[in-house]
Amino acid sequence: MKRTYKKRALFDFKRLGQFTFTLFVVFIAYKILTPPSNETVRITSPDGSKTARLRTFFYYDNQPSYKVYYREEGKRVWLSLLSLPAYTNTPPETHQPDLKWSPDSGQIDLLLSGTSVWHHAFAE
Repeated sequence: MKRTYKKRALFDFKRLGQFTFTLFVVFIAYKILTPPSNETVRITSPDGSKTARLRTFFYYDNQPSYKVYYREEGKRVWLSLLSLPAYTNTPPETHQPDLKWSPDSGQIDLLLSGTSVWHHAFAE
């Protein structure tokens, strides 16, 4: 009995099209499910060992939500410190978000309109 094998093309254009379509659908789903955001503040600690950033997210209720991230000097990964959903103690038009390091770089504060609403102390 003689066996015959079908030669396969080295590059299958049909599979490439399916793969491209799948990537496109994943990209569109990511864009739909990810809320609009912007980086509001990025500051480096006084001793230069850490960098912190504040991102503002806008969800369906049009109230800004805040997330604070930090990373150690020389590392690439941002670690999340705080997720503050829809701060409603003051009207959103009056929010002036800011971050402030302590002079010894041991604590970071989230300020809204000049008032500290949250702080995180780093372990030595």
